[in-house]
Amino acid sequence: MSNLMNEVARHLNDDVIIQLSKQIGAQDPNQVKKAAGIISELLLEAIQKNATSQQNGGGLFGALKKDHDGGILGDLMNVIAGKKQVNNQSTMNGAGIVNHLLGKQQLEAAQVIGQMSGLDLFKSGVLMQLLAPVIMGVVGQKRKTGGLDLSGLAQILLGGRQQQQQRAPQGGLGGGLLGKLIDRDGDGNMMDDLLNMGMNILKK
Repeated sequence: MSNLMNEVARHLNDDVIIQLSKQIGAQDPNQVKKAAGIISELLLEAIQKNATSQQNGGGLFGALKKDHDGGILGDLMNVIAGKKQVNNQSTMNGAGIVNHLLGKQQLEAAQVIGQMSGLDLFKSGVLMQLLAPVIMGVVGQKRKTGGLDLSGLAQILLGGRQQQQQRAPQGGLGGGLLGKLIDRDGDGNMMDDLLNMGMNILKK
């Protein structure tokens, strides 16, 4: 997963971070950059969990194959800015991706991301939705270029996760955040309403 993290970071360059900051109404790009790193690690860990699940692996692989081939990465700046439309609307359904990957833990994830980065709850949640298609695009591109089946994809995600855990003492999540969120009992049912409210506010 560390290689995938590096790939995500390569696409989230300073110009893209500034554009994301504008999109969510954040004043400090450094906070957005920090939050983006946390979100990337969290969602990649969630994708890895899905890829190694007999129940969810097939659905994830189908979505990657059908909707996420990495095409959005070629002109990411204009895609994020809304200046370039993608043909497949499912590709950009960040809310659906986050809901599938995190489910009831969305609200708690946004809270933790906000606490660690300094962004508020709304901005953290909306940023998570904006970045989800990018992260799925990176994973989908890796699947496509490598001709990987689900097992091969899972091995890449698992192998990288071990490397990431070894580097965790430097302050990374080390695969721990997702597990902590899953172990908690909060239902997170308010997340969709909160994020929809936040998106509407930011669009004004």
